[in-house]
Formats: sequence, C-alpha cells, structure tokens
Amino acid sequence: MGMKRFLPPAGMAMLFIVSQIIAVVVAPSFKDAGMEAFDNPEDPMNIVQIFAILLVFTIFILIIAKYREKMVKYIILFFFFLASISIFQGFFYFIIPSLSAILAIATSIIMIALLIYHPEWYVIDAFSVFIAGGMAAIFAISLAVEYIVLLLIALAIYDAISVYRTKHMITLAKTITSSNLPLLLMVPKKLSFSYRKSSIEGEERDAVYVGLGDFIIPGMLVVASYLEMGWPGFIATMCGALLGYAVLMILIARGPQPGLPFLNGFALAAYGIAHLL
Repeated sequence: MGMKRFLPPAGMAMLFIVSQIIAVVVAPSFKDAGMEAFDNPEDPMNIVQIFAILLVFTIFILIIAKYREKMVKYIILFFFFLASISIFQGFFYFIIPSLSAILAIATSIIMIALLIYHPEWYVIDAFSVFIAGGMAAIFAISLAVEYIVLLLIALAIYDAISVYRTKHMITLAKTITSSNLPLLLMVPKKLSFSYRKSSIEGEERDAVYVGLGDFIIPGMLVVASYLEMGWPGFIATMCGALLGYAVLMILIARGPQPGLPFLNGFALAAYGIAHLL
C-alpha cells in the first residue's frame, strides 16, 4: 500500500525531470535560432511585462469563467495552439529545417484535436512535457539570470497570496479541471482514472496534480543554471526543485498548497549554493 501511494508522486517527479532535460537540450539551439521572447534580455521591464500579462490573463479568465465558463476552454486552447506552433517549430527546425513550419502546424492541429475530443491525462501529459520544456527554454534565454531570480521570488509570493489569502488560484484550478483544460499535469492513482471524470476537490484526490506553470517557472532557473554552470548547475538546481516538490507533496495532504513557494524556493537555494561553489 505504501509503495502504491509513493508511485504517483514519483511519476510526477519523473515528468518534471524529463521536461527539464528537454529544456536544457533545446535551449542552446533555441538561442542560436534567435527564439528569445524579448529583444534585450538585460531589460528589467521584461519581468514587469511577464507579471502584468500573467495578472491580466488570470483576471480575464476568472471573469469569463464566472459568466461564460464554456468559453474559457476555447480561449485557453487558442492561446495554447499559438504557443505550441512556435515551440514545435523550434523542435522540428533542428531535425528537418525546411519542413519545420509545416510540421509544427500539423503537430499543433493534431494536439488541439486530441485535447478537444480526447482530453485524457496521458494525452495532456505527453504534450505538456514538451510545451513546458520549450517554454522554460525560451524564457530562460530571454531574461538575464538575475531577472529570472527576481521573477521566481515575485511569482512565489504571488502564488502564496493567491492560494492562502485571495484563493482565486483554487477557483482557477477548479475551472481548469471542470473544462478538461491542458494546464495541469497529472499522474493517476488508479489505471481506471479519467481526467474527464476527475475532481480536485475532496480529501482523497484521484490523481497527483501539478500546474503547467510549476514546471515552466522553476524550469527557467534550471535552464539558466545549465547555461551558466553546465551540467553541475543543472543537476544542483533541478535537485533543489525536486526537494521542494517532495516537501510540497507532504504538505498537500493537509489541503491545497501553492507550488511555487516550495519549487522556486528550494531551486533558488540550490542555485545559490551551486553558484558559490
């Protein structure tokens, strides 16, 4: 029984590791191809833009969910589709450059079709691991490392407030699951698990859930540490994030917990130690 309870959290940890390996493998190539999100990574206004977009997008989704919940699914899927084209094109560019755009669009269309008509956990996890890795790589090459550190601190504080005080992140998570949106990665506790019939409410959840942002945001620092210090920096920072994840899994039994204070906090501590050494 103990081993069965351990397997879903361990499975989620493996998905995190895979997404980070994808991110560091593609990051140098993405940088060479000029896939930065911002023209000047040294501009401090970049983190202000990211934070502003996040706040506006969250408020926008919560307002729509209150009055037109069904619209939320298709709005988010549309943005997911646009983001996936750029990310998949980056992947395909280094395999078949001449066909990268066509293959990226085709893959994104297939992905969206599956997410609309068959939004099961394994479909979402398969695509989300690549999306998370690609986005972590793009943001890591788009910001100076000191701004990544500041962004992780700011987002950890925001996540804590949004779960413990305003609780709007809990509302957003319920909207995501009720609409079967691909913004959560999940590892089921039983093989009979279906995302379309799942619920994040109640004391006994039917799967381990982690937000897509909880892979992307600490992943930015993991990639940055790799670009700065190589594989030792990557291993140290990723292990820090995984330690934070382990603490999160222990505390989450008490109720909803914000992921970023633990993931970001331990990743930042590990990065700092690696940097000093």
